[in-house]
Amino acid sequence: MVTSLRIALLIGVFTYLFIIFILLKTQKLAVRYAIIWLFSGFILLIFALFPYAMFVLGDIVQVSNPVNFIFLLVIAFMLLCLLSVSSVISGFATKIKRLAQANALLEERIRQLEEQTHSTAPKE
Repeated sequence: MVTSLRIALLIGVFTYLFIIFILLKTQKLAVRYAIIWLFSGFILLIFALFPYAMFVLGDIVQVSNPVNFIFLLVIAFMLLCLLSVSSVISGFATKIKRLAQANALLEERIRQLEEQTHSTAPKE
């Protein structure tokens, strides 16, 4: 791999990791969600430092072209991100449903208490 390309890749990876750490520090990204992004950044760093590893892994998987191996990794990463986001959304949907049900029960209880106080209040 050409040295200038490796330097550009390293700068890109360090910028990517820096942005993730900034988002973590400002608490715009939770740690449990940042793990997958940090993991991808370190994988990119390994490939930028040791590009030959990409060829070796491509040979192990028996991919004819290293570019196809990169596409395979990118698609696998995207699927992992989609799965992660789907599980988070499902969890939030369940929590919202429970909160809406609890809110409806509380509103009904308040209506009942208001009716009881109005019916038992002395009339003037």
